[in-house]
Amino acid sequence: MTWRAIFAFVLVVMIAASIGMAFEAAERSPGWFLHPGAQVFLMEALLALVVYAGAIIVIVANRGEEWDVELRNAAIFGSITGIVELINVALESYAATSNTGLQLAGMLAIFALWGMAALSTARELRRFRSGVAAAVMSAGVCMVIAVTAGFALELFIAPLQPEYVATWPEFKRSGWLDAQAFAVANTLASGFTHLCFGPVIAVIVGCAGAGIGKRMAPQD
Repeated sequence: MTWRAIFAFVLVVMIAASIGMAFEAAERSPGWFLHPGAQVFLMEALLALVVYAGAIIVIVANRGEEWDVELRNAAIFGSITGIVELINVALESYAATSNTGLQLAGMLAIFALWGMAALSTARELRRFRSGVAAAVMSAGVCMVIAVTAGFALELFIAPLQPEYVATWPEFKRSGWLDAQAFAVANTLASGFTHLCFGPVIAVIVGCAGAGIGKRMAPQD
């Protein structure tokens, strides 16, 4: 197997694990589907994960030297930013005191690295489109890692305490009566949001990075 086939296989396994964790977390919450909007939270997250899995299979099936460069940079920058995003999630959920500045710095670092993926790829291949594609794929890799690790952390390893969740204004406005179930819904909603908006932001920073990278490319 090629390195990219192995990498894609690992990502798909992570997606399958995320789907399994989402189902299991919902099953463990008594009366989950009786809560308002519960089914929507679960189905949105599952649909996004299935779309990601399909996209990975399609992407890895493509061939070509340029495609290999794009995938290589996506794997590198996506893996790095996935780890950074996981740290961000942990800080947001479990830090004793909120450190907005540190979380913002982490978020900006992620966006900058997606832009760097675009810059590096566009400079090497001398193609704007390739740079943007690398940024978007980097975001995809990042979000798969972050969502899988985030689900494992928040749903099973160190779930948020119901007493803490019960103090959230969102919980008080939700109409839910079970704080533990609401914590699960919040995690699923967060995963869906990350999966949807990560690639969108990557297009924006990718365009900037690819534009710079193409200008920096050596001229024939």
